[in-house]
Amino acid sequence: MEYEDRFRQAQMPKFDCLLFDLDDTLYPLSSGISAACCKNIADYSVEKLGIEESKIAELGNLLYKNYGTTMAGLRAIGYNFDYDEYHSFVHGRLPYENLKPDPVLRQLLLSLPIRKLVFTNADKVHAVKVLKKLGLEDCFEGIICFETLNPPSSSSQTSTKIFDIVDHFSRPDTGAELPKTPVLCKPSLEAMEYALRIANLNPQRTVFFDDSVRNIQAGKRVGLHTVLEELGADHEWLQVGTSNRVKGADHALESIHNIKEALPELWEEAEKAESIRYSGKVAMETPVTA
Repeated sequence: MEYEDRFRQAQMPKFDCLLFDLDDTLYPLSSGISAACCKNIADYSVEKLGIEESKIAELGNLLYKNYGTTMAGLRAIGYNFDYDEYHSFVHGRLPYENLKPDPVLRQLLLSLPIRKLVFTNADKVHAVKVLKKLGLEDCFEGIICFETLNPPSSSSQTSTKIFDIVDHFSRPDTGAELPKTPVLCKPSLEAMEYALRIANLNPQRTVFFDDSVRNIQAGKRVGLHTVLEELGADHEWLQVGTSNRVKGADHALESIHNIKEALPELWEEAEKAESIRYSGKVAMETPVTA
C-alpha cells in the first residue's frame, strides 16, 4: 500500500488547474475593447458622478494604481453608485463585435484534461459575453468574477465626503492614509486568497495567467505559478515587455497562443497520465498467471 501511494504521488502531475485572467489575456489588446472600456469609465465619471472632465486622466491613473481598478478607487474615495448600473454603462457599449472565435486557443484549452477557470475583476455578464464571442464558453469550469468577490450587500456602504486623492499625492508629507475600498478585486492579496479558497485551489499546483504585472506579482505572493502575457493592456507605471526581468513572473508569453511553447510540461504530463491510465486498464484486464 505504501508503495502504491508513493507511485501515485510520483505520477501526480505538477499542475492541476489553469487560472486565466479575461480581458487582454484571452484576447489581444488590438481588439480595442480595453480602450473603449477606459473611455466608458471616463464618461461614466463625468456624466453620472459629476467629476470634472479635466481631472479624469490624473484621477483615473491614481485610482487604478492605488486600488487595482478605477471602480474600486471611486468607491474608496467616497463616490456612491450602483454596481450593476456602473457595469452596464462601462461594458454595455463595448465593441464586442471586434472579438472573433479563436479556434486555436479553444483547441489548446480542450487538449488539457485539467481544471480551467477564469478569474476577472469584471462582472459576470461581461465575462460570459466575451467567452461566447471567443467561442470558449465551454472550455472553462467556471468564472470567478466581480459578483463572486463582492456580494450584493457590499454595495450598501455610504459616504458623504469625497477624499481628494489628487491633493493627497500633491502633498505626500501629510502622513494621511488612503481610505480603504469596499470593493474586493485583484491585485489585492485578500481577493487572490479568497478566489483560491472558493475554487478549492492549491496555489502550488495552479498556473495563473494575467497581463498585469501587479496581478502577477500578487499571484506569486500567494504561491501561484505565474505567466505574464507581455502584450496585454497593463495600464500601469510598470513596463511590460521585459517580463523575464519582472519579479514574480515565472514565464512570459507574447500571445496566449504560445502556452504550449512556454509550458510544454502541461501537455507532456497529460500524455503521461493518459498513458498510465491506459496501461493500468490493460494490467487490470490481463489475468495474472503463475
